[in-house]
Amino acid sequence: MRHDVLRDAEKYTKVHKRKRLRHRVVTVLAGVVVFCTTYALILPAITLEKQCDIPEHTHTDACYAQVTSVEKRVPVCSAETLEIHRHTADCYDADGNPTCGYADFVVHRHDSGCYDEKGSLWCPLPEIEAHRHTADCYALPEEHTHAEGCYTSVRGDLVCGEHVHTDACYVETAVLACGREESEEHRHDESCYKTSRELTCGIDSDHSHTDACYEWEQVLSCDQPTVSAEDAQPVLVCTKPEIVLHRHTPDCFDADGNLICGQVQVLEHRHSDACFKTVAEPVDTGTLTCTDTAHVHTARCYGTWKLVCGQEEHTHSEACKPEETVFCGKDAHTHGEACRNENGELVCGQEEHTHSEACKQEEPVFCGKDAHTHGEACRDENGELVCGTEEHTHSLACYADPDADVETAELWEQTFAGVSLTGNWRQDTLAIAETQLGYAESTKNYVVAEDGETVKGYTRYGAWCEEPYGDWNVMFLTFCLHYAGVEGVDRDCGGWDTSWADAFEPAQSHTPAVGDLVLFDRDGDGTADRAGLVAQITDSGFAAMEGDAEDAVRLLTYGADDPGILGYINLPEGPKEFTLTAQTENGITVTITGESASLPYPAREITVTVTEVTDGERRTIRDQILGEEQAEPERSYLLDITLWHGEEEIEPTGSVTVTFSGIDTEGLYPKVYHIDTDTKTATDMEAKTGENGDVTIDTNHFSMFEVQARSFQPLSGYVGEAFINGGNFKLTGDAWTADNGSSANLSISKDTTIDLNGHTLKISEAEQYFGVYDGAKLTIMDSQAPEETVSDASGDVYGHVATLNENTLTYYITESTANGTGTKETLKKHEVPLNAAGKILCGEASAQAILVKATLELQSGVLQNTGGQHIVTVDGGTLDVNGGYIVGGGSDDKPGGGIYVDNGTVNIQRGVIAANRGRSGGGIYVSRGTLNISGGAVAGNEVINGHSDNGGGIYVNSGTLNLSGGYVTNNYKECGCNDCRNDVNNTHGGGGIALANSSVMNMTGGYVTGNYSGLAGGGIYAGFHSHNVKFTMSGGTIASNCAELGEGGGLRIAGGTNGVIQATNKVYITNNITNSSNDWGGGGIFVQDKGNLNITNALITDNTAGGYGGGVAACPTGETLITHTEGAAIYENIDYGKKMSGGGNDKTADKEVAQKNDTFTSNGHKDYFCVRSGGNNPISLVTGRMLGDGAANWTGSSDGKHITISKTGYATANYLFGLAADPNSEAIAAAKNAARVIITGNQSSIHGGGIMTNGGLILGRKEEIVTATPELDIIGTKALLKDGVKQNEGLNFQFKLTDSEGKEVGTATSDAATGQFTISPDVQYSQTGTHTYTLSEVNDNRAGITYDTNIHKIQVTIAEKTVSLLGVTFKSYYVSSVTLDGSESGGSSGSGSGTGSQTGTFRVRYQNTNNWNNVNVYVWDDAKNKIVGDWPGEPMKKDTDGTYYYDLTVTGTGNYNYVFNNGSGEQTGDIPNVPYAPGEEAVFKFSGVVSNTAASGSSGAGDAVGQGANPDGSYTLTIPDYAFTNTMTTQLNLQITKTDSVNASTLLPGATFTLTKAGTENPMEATTKQDGIATFTGIQRGVTYYLRETVAPSNYMVAGPWILEVGEDGSATLYPATEKADKTLEKASDTGTPLTVSGTDPKVLSVTIRDISWGYELPDAGGAGTTSYTAGGLALIFGAATLLYSHCRRRKEDEASS
Repeated sequence: MRHDVLRDAEKYTKVHKRKRLRHRVVTVLAGVVVFCTTYALILPAITLEKQCDIPEHTHTDACYAQVTSVEKRVPVCSAETLEIHRHTADCYDADGNPTCGYADFVVHRHDSGCYDEKGSLWCPLPEIEAHRHTADCYALPEEHTHAEGCYTSVRGDLVCGEHVHTDACYVETAVLACGREESEEHRHDESCYKTSRELTCGIDSDHSHTDACYEWEQVLSCDQPTVSAEDAQPVLVCTKPEIVLHRHTPDCFDADGNLICGQVQVLEHRHSDACFKTVAEPVDTGTLTCTDTAHVHTARCYGTWKLVCGQEEHTHSEACKPEETVFCGKDAHTHGEACRNENGELVCGQEEHTHSEACKQEEPVFCGKDAHTHGEACRDENGELVCGTEEHTHSLACYADPDADVETAELWEQTFAGVSLTGNWRQDTLAIAETQLGYAESTKNYVVAEDGETVKGYTRYGAWCEEPYGDWNVMFLTFCLHYAGVEGVDRDCGGWDTSWADAFEPAQSHTPAVGDLVLFDRDGDGTADRAGLVAQITDSGFAAMEGDAEDAVRLLTYGADDPGILGYINLPEGPKEFTLTAQTENGITVTITGESASLPYPAREITVTVTEVTDGERRTIRDQILGEEQAEPERSYLLDITLWHGEEEIEPTGSVTVTFSGIDTEGLYPKVYHIDTDTKTATDMEAKTGENGDVTIDTNHFSMFEVQARSFQPLSGYVGEAFINGGNFKLTGDAWTADNGSSANLSISKDTTIDLNGHTLKISEAEQYFGVYDGAKLTIMDSQAPEETVSDASGDVYGHVATLNENTLTYYITESTANGTGTKETLKKHEVPLNAAGKILCGEASAQAILVKATLELQSGVLQNTGGQHIVTVDGGTLDVNGGYIVGGGSDDKPGGGIYVDNGTVNIQRGVIAANRGRSGGGIYVSRGTLNISGGAVAGNEVINGHSDNGGGIYVNSGTLNLSGGYVTNNYKECGCNDCRNDVNNTHGGGGIALANSSVMNMTGGYVTGNYSGLAGGGIYAGFHSHNVKFTMSGGTIASNCAELGEGGGLRIAGGTNGVIQATNKVYITNNITNSSNDWGGGGIFVQDKGNLNITNALITDNTAGGYGGGVAACPTGETLITHTEGAAIYENIDYGKKMSGGGNDKTADKEVAQKNDTFTSNGHKDYFCVRSGGNNPISLVTGRMLGDGAANWTGSSDGKHITISKTGYATANYLFGLAADPNSEAIAAAKNAARVIITGNQSSIHGGGIMTNGGLILGRKEEIVTATPELDIIGTKALLKDGVKQNEGLNFQFKLTDSEGKEVGTATSDAATGQFTISPDVQYSQTGTHTYTLSEVNDNRAGITYDTNIHKIQVTIAEKTVSLLGVTFKSYYVSSVTLDGSESGGSSGSGSGTGSQTGTFRVRYQNTNNWNNVNVYVWDDAKNKIVGDWPGEPMKKDTDGTYYYDLTVTGTGNYNYVFNNGSGEQTGDIPNVPYAPGEEAVFKFSGVVSNTAASGSSGAGDAVGQGANPDGSYTLTIPDYAFTNTMTTQLNLQITKTDSVNASTLLPGATFTLTKAGTENPMEATTKQDGIATFTGIQRGVTYYLRETVAPSNYMVAGPWILEVGEDGSATLYPATEKADKTLEKASDTGTPLTVSGTDPKVLSVTIRDISWGYELPDAGGAGTTSYTAGGLALIFGAATLLYSHCRRRKEDEASS
């Protein structure tokens, strides 16, 4: 028993020992676990500071997983996938240059992404480098001097002088040749005549031109410029094309989508993730990949492994320490892939920046002071400052660095060193300005304004203008002008805006052009406050380069109608005038002046040399070339003058003036000969002496000139036989021609020069006069010529007759200057003292003072005949007036008081013909001769009385007047006799000029101003009735003339006169006036019955009439054609409709017809008016397209019916027309730009302020056939239904019109607010036929929109009509019918509904609102067959209701045309295309159809509104209701709010959700933000979604998943769900949570999801919470150690005790 107990005790002891052993082991392990856990918790806390968010980590095997497949990036990028633009035919202009604005390539440089892992290039894109030329791209060219081989002979002007017959030398006559008399059986046609040609030029010649007949010129043909080392300019040598990156933005397009930036879109491409796709390739997992042979291989030694731990391997370094404070104000940033878009372009918007040591320094100050604020330490015990430091707080000004960004002239001139100046100021200014684009004022170097905030930075432009910190908008422009070489521009920095005031044009009258200077008035005070340089022209306006635009040089765009634009300075292409100077060794100075256009190169590139020829050469020239008359006097100089352009000898392209200074001419007179050593000829250059003794000539050629100072013979007293042998004479005292019965010999048969020298040569015997005969030339001059005094004069600017009072000549010139779209006239008073002037005075009764049968030249001096008929008579000879005065001559009963010409020639270049009088031609009378006026003035002459007294200034009878310059001004035609005042036919007049008897006047320039006629033709009276005068005008001005009692204030074209006004530059007919209270008017122009006038490219505006037709009017016999080819712009004229004519010659239609017609008076007539008493044929035709190709937008009436005329339409009238135009601003601007003939500011007291015609007037190019085509406008309305509700915004959808061949012929965009759109086919309907179109909407894939796919089919039928007027056949096409979707909508000749071929009565009823005593109806069909008899038709019967009716018998249906009249001259207009049918009735009134039961079927089934046909042949089709209807639904968004499950106010960021449409695999993802909200947009109705939470907020459990069902009505329910094996969801419950719906657009579905917390949180690394964890961990370790120690001690004690 005892043995068992001991055995059990021993057994128990062993078990207990084993338990104790296990307990110890567990205790030790527990201690180790506690230690490791605690250490792991506190290690981050004790090793990291707060700013390092990356834990330390070293990867172990557990961090890896074996790779069984590899995702490989395969490139998919190519030119096709990038959708690089591909040019089509539409991308090129007619010259093959691309114009689309898009490059067909991308800029690309190969980088590492272009190569695969083996280093092979896979990239398919070519390498193209972006490049902008810099100074390194230019080099100096090699020297080159032109040699003989560089020139080619070019044939020039004809010089032989021989005559060769042309077509103009013959007159063709049609001669009847058929030999038959005209009868009913035979009517002559063209085949009955033959044409004969008769030579009429009067010149017998059989000469044919050969090469010898022409002047030949050596023309440079070498394509290399002359280059010297000194003048060499850099040329482009860079072989790289200039390619500049640019992406079009919305600012690059105008409102119509047209590209306006002027740049080509060139993009850069760098490969991104989008250029690759990822494919999975299997990996061999059994291959040994470990290379370490010193260990036992494990699983990780085979195959490929990847990190899966999700942690970054990291060991803390110095970078983990806190960042140092920086002061640079920039964030550190390095561009990565996320910073670029798919094209490799930077999109991050951040600047790449790495902090340097400089960033750690505080911003420096430059004020030189320390910041200091006085404190207590700064004061002693008495409070007095003792610190000695100035109190200072740094302000903005302290940080300005005065040395920053400062430039010298050398530096800024380098910015445009690559610009080669061309001499064209406009081009060069642009070139300089373009180099400055992007320059900005300094942000470091600045000054601060008094407000302490406004700063102005330093600029190079301010530095150049010596105002470095000034406002530099104008400085920039001045800088560019100066460096472009524009003359007169210096550092005044803006003085050019006043010095170029004459080039200023107001904004409303000028179309901007590239190179213009634009002036802005932004504050509205009427003065310029900013300026820019027009650099580009856009569809809507222009782009200008401006300085100081948001502190930089920028290119800004403006609309042409910007109200802030004050105007423009039309910068000339170069200086208007030039001066070149050279000097000989002997001190003779040669100065060449003239207009810049007279030189082939800019004046600054030209030099002049003058060489005095040696004595030997001079003797040779004297002996061989100079004749006896030209032999050298003692004082002469032979000068060789040459112009040079570099090393090239050049000639002027026009006439220039050469002045020789330094030659002593006192007591002498000059002669200059041009010496031609080739032809051995000497040409007298007609030299003149200036006040200072300088000698001047005009020439267009340079070589040798012989300059002579010849001696005069002194002369005074009785002249006797002094002139018999010719010579040169100077009066030393007064002289006379008769003495004690002796008469001087005044016959000039040899060249004679008389210098009056301030004295009087008196013809002192009756019937005595100078006679110039036998080819001799008499030259008259006055070396003591008096100076004129010119002053401003007040009062009327017309009708001031010149006077001779007390030896003073007073005459007036009405000066005219262009002013916008008109002119401005000012009256200048000229006073000439004659008491000290040299003169030839005829004081006795002599027919003339000088008779010219050879040549007379008046250079200066006075010619006066106080007792005879004329001053100068030119009888077959030539008079050259190059100065001086012809005054005080004539009598009331003889014509031509100043100059009388009988088959001779008068050339007036300078000088004055004034204060003369005569029966006709007070100043000049020309009979069968030629008068050429290129300068000078015919001023203040007059004709006094008499029916045949015409042409106060000039009268031309069977002669020719060529006016190219000078003034015909203030001449006077009096109308004092009853014969004149009672002349109802206006058969005399012409205040300035009168033409008669087949005379010809060609006006290419000059001024006819301020003349007065008491009857007609204030300025010019072009012919008497049936005198067959020809008048042409291509230049010049007719302004401020007055016709008092008759017609044509400026110009009167008489019956039989043919006039043409067709300008090559500009013609002005402005500010003329007719004050007639009886005749019909014509303030600017009047055309008489049987007269014809053709004007092209006319601008007729701002004219005024007291009656009708402020712009143009036509009286009862007038016919007018206003066409669209080089036609007219007639708008903004004024008429008052009050004054009517006196009814002369029974012309009372204005009062009897127009004024009584309510439709006419109540509609427009201010711009155009014509009337006659009645008629059935057109007397006027007006088209809707005006000059400049804009729409006139005419409204008014024709023959008593209201009309409008579309741009491509027209209208005619048989007896009454009234129109007013309303063009838009674009049309007006285009018209002003195209205008060549300006008719503005004219006034008529009755009708026709601008033009009044009683004859034939064509405004536009006269052609045999003129064609007009109609417009078709299709108007529709777009509807958009949103959730079934019609929307009033967002209706801007696109539509297209396609023809039967599928070609797009029109597009339109509907108005965003109304939905209305108008689409017009881009088709010219120039032939008859039918056109079929389809109208559809363009699906532009707008999100959420369901597009209407309906297609409308439209058929258009075109018909033709012709009208003949003034020899012109006007062929018009019109829309005769239109069908919409198979239903006819009518047309201008469409028929009504058919009723078979039934015969019956069609009643015509007329509402007699005019209260006519009798009413007649005239009816005809389209074939012009009369239906009811001859005009005026059949009388109508009066019905009981006061209306009149007439019954027509008709068969079937059709259309008739109607006119109703009273049989006494009053009638309606044509009422065409009125449908008829048996048993129906049409009701009419004066203005047209009131109703018609026969037309009820013509509108089809109601598919179009009205018939749509317009009177002008155009057509407007309005699609009823809504042409297209789109639908859309309100956008739905899902908003998830994430909160804590316990505390709902705790919002949880960082939760990630996915939302997947059931049946798809592409989830949307959203993460809650700080407000706990995540949003999914674009939720679809009627769709089921799977909602999952994939990432929970920190310390929270993942919730979900759910199923979201969205109803068609936008409601939604959220159901709990469970995951299925196939990764789909199924509902866990049929009970769901309805989502809250809020908002309108978008609507928001809201749901709150609450997450459950894990229940604890780990402390932040480095946070305060680590203390308790550290203490707890240490306590556990200490406790475990104590327990283990006590246990071991007890064990030892137990063992010891046992």
